[in-house]
Amino acid sequence: MRIHRITLCNYAGVDHAVVSFDTCGVTVIEGDNESGKSTIVDALDLLLDRNVRDRSSTKRTRLVRPVHRDANPHVEADISTGPYRFVFSKRWGKTSATCSTTLDVTAPRREQLTGDEAHDRAYEILDETLDASLLRALQVYQGTELLLPAFGNTELGAALDATAGDVARVEGHDDLWTAIEAEYNEYWTPTGRSRAALAESQRRVEDAESDVASLEVQLREIEIDADAAARLADDAERLAEAVVESNETRDEYRRQVEAAEALENDLQSRQAELDRADDDRRRALDDQQQRTGLVGDLERRQAALAELNAQAEQSAPVLTAAQRHRDAAETDWNAARQRLDEVQQASTLADRDREHLRQIIEARQFRERHQRLLESQRQLDAADAVIETIDVTDDDISQIESAERTLITARAAAQAGSATVTATGLSDVALTIDGEALPIAQGDQQVLQVAESMEITVPDMLRLSVAAGVEARQLASDVAGATADLRRLCELAGVAGLAGARLSRQRRVDAERERHQAREAMKRDLADLTTDEIASRAERLAARVAAYAAERVAEPPLPADERTATRAALDLHDELEKCQAQFDSAEDARHSAREALHSEEKTHAALGATIEAAQQTMADAEQRLTSARDQVSDDELTKRVASTDAIARDAETMRNSAQSLLEASDIDSLRSRLSNAEAAADRARAQQKTNRERHRELLISLELRGERGLGAQLDATRGHRDQCVAKHRSLNERASAAKLLRNVFERRRAEAQQRYRAPYERQVEQFGRIVYDSSFEVEVNDDLGIARRALAGVTLDVNQLSTGAREQLGIIARLACAAIVSPDGGGAPVILDDALGWSDPSRLPRMGAAIAAASRDCQVIILTCTPSRYAHVGTAKVVSLPTSPRPE
Repeated sequence: MRIHRITLCNYAGVDHAVVSFDTCGVTVIEGDNESGKSTIVDALDLLLDRNVRDRSSTKRTRLVRPVHRDANPHVEADISTGPYRFVFSKRWGKTSATCSTTLDVTAPRREQLTGDEAHDRAYEILDETLDASLLRALQVYQGTELLLPAFGNTELGAALDATAGDVARVEGHDDLWTAIEAEYNEYWTPTGRSRAALAESQRRVEDAESDVASLEVQLREIEIDADAAARLADDAERLAEAVVESNETRDEYRRQVEAAEALENDLQSRQAELDRADDDRRRALDDQQQRTGLVGDLERRQAALAELNAQAEQSAPVLTAAQRHRDAAETDWNAARQRLDEVQQASTLADRDREHLRQIIEARQFRERHQRLLESQRQLDAADAVIETIDVTDDDISQIESAERTLITARAAAQAGSATVTATGLSDVALTIDGEALPIAQGDQQVLQVAESMEITVPDMLRLSVAAGVEARQLASDVAGATADLRRLCELAGVAGLAGARLSRQRRVDAERERHQAREAMKRDLADLTTDEIASRAERLAARVAAYAAERVAEPPLPADERTATRAALDLHDELEKCQAQFDSAEDARHSAREALHSEEKTHAALGATIEAAQQTMADAEQRLTSARDQVSDDELTKRVASTDAIARDAETMRNSAQSLLEASDIDSLRSRLSNAEAAADRARAQQKTNRERHRELLISLELRGERGLGAQLDATRGHRDQCVAKHRSLNERASAAKLLRNVFERRRAEAQQRYRAPYERQVEQFGRIVYDSSFEVEVNDDLGIARRALAGVTLDVNQLSTGAREQLGIIARLACAAIVSPDGGGAPVILDDALGWSDPSRLPRMGAAIAAASRDCQVIILTCTPSRYAHVGTAKVVSLPTSPRPE
């Protein structure tokens, strides 16, 4: 459905209004509160209500009658829906003569109807082409509870079914589903477990199968045992030959391993001799290296002691110079500290003087602010007193002006259309007009207006009765009505007339301006304080000023003013900074001198301790070298190294020869072969023993079991089994068919629901990502309502969202629904009455973009008293309603 135009006459507070809408796009209707925005939607709803005929006298039709005059409400709408284009209008009158309903159909063929025929035909067309529940779901009314829409029972479901390719919605087959459930419940529990009859049939089949299987096993065991006994007899000779062969192989590998182990023992002996020779050679080399180290250590310690003695000779003059530098720095520091203390005391006094003089000024300023606040409060009280006594608004003046113009117009019309009597005095005469005396002098002329009737009397001579026509009486009635309206408006406003109303209004405006000026002045003077706080501060500052004046020393004298005190304090601050810098420099110099002297003293002491330690370590090194040479001389160490090296080389040659012989024998492989041969011999003997025992057991078992008539028993048991299987197969096939049918039907229902939900979810997410970002996702329930929203990886139920987020989501859902069902003129318009009041200002531009995107496929009508909310809908058509409803 598309709304092209709607016309209201005498409807509630709207005298006359015509609004045209874009049939595909956004139409924004702007206007102040009570300008008639919501009235337009209410009028359309009343017009399309099938239960409200033109002669209806329900409370709803009574409420839409204008209160300021006796007139009949009239609504007319130009609508297209499906293949139809028509103009539908209703006038709700008090009598049948003033009621009317008309229907003018222009497409697909021309129809013109009136009265009940027009009413009934209009709703035939709407029932044929419009889903009323969808129309209601796509509307957001001002002041209603904020709920997210669900479209499960609207034509959105049918549109989504068509998109998914279903002929009809699966949920419609309730009777078939009931029959399937009944058949399924005969065989299966709700949890999918089989019922008693099916389980009992299965148990009988299993028992029969078990009996047959038991007999078959017994017969098969006898056959298997007979075959096994024959095979065991054939294997006995082969196993005896295998035992002999495995024993011979084992003995041969034993002889080879023994020969290889003799080579292994010889290698171990040679390796021990080599290890002993290597130990002797290593000890000789270690002794020689230790002797070389003792000689080198003594030479290094002698050189280090000579270097330390040279450093000690150079450090003595440096220590003496550091002591002199430290004494000079101490003297400079004492002088700088004394000067800094003197300037510090003078600067502190100057700062206190400056603060004292500043507080004198500040105390005076706070007293002045307090006086200004008291004066502003008196001005504010006077303005409030005027405002409380005058309640005349611009709207009151406009109504009084309109009523006065109506009265002037009525009087002019009455004067032009009424009868007149002209009385000319031929001599002085006293007439009586409707009982009131009217003297007329000779030559004077009086023109008398006759509104309805007039009685003219010439005393003792003549009485004339003059009557006006019907039109003149009506004009007089209009003058009386206009006079009464003007008097009523003046009484409501508490004024005598238009001039008094304007004077009162100007006095109120002047008082409001004075109140505003007083509040602004108080705001400036108060800043972040209160009046009592300002007065308190003024008193505290005055007390501080008096206290300081009493306690200050006489010398030096107090500066003449705050500027002189500030200049003196700044000069002393500069002097103090210079003294502080000089003191800091002197302190740094003293610290550096002390550190330098301390460092030199530490260095000199450490150097002496180091020399003493070096002398002791050199003596120790000399003692260790002398003691070592007394035990073994350097030449003897050299000869011992050469002798042990020759012995070690001979032992290594003998070890390598023995190792080559052992590697050639491959003893590890021989041992592996022997181990395997021993295991093979053991296995052959075990197999031979097992064969003998098993063969004897089978022969005894076969003799004992013999023939027990197992064949006949098996035939009878198989016949009983086949009967149970046939009965169970029939029962199971019916149960399986019921389960299969139920599962397939249930799966198809779920698949169909998912298919027709998917396009709606995609459309909602397309518009939602315009408002939020690419992470926006929704989950739609079976009623085509939004159950959950995901954003930035966080999923929340809709009842966990903020009010603003739910409002935005509700509008996005309606836009998505309309975009799906509305192409080619279908569906219904989206109507938003003062929505987005809960949304953040930063979100409004994106909501505007989403509304503009959706309007390419549907009609969107927005009613608002806050145009800035929808300023970002770039493609919108804007209709501005006047502040006060008036004829267009």
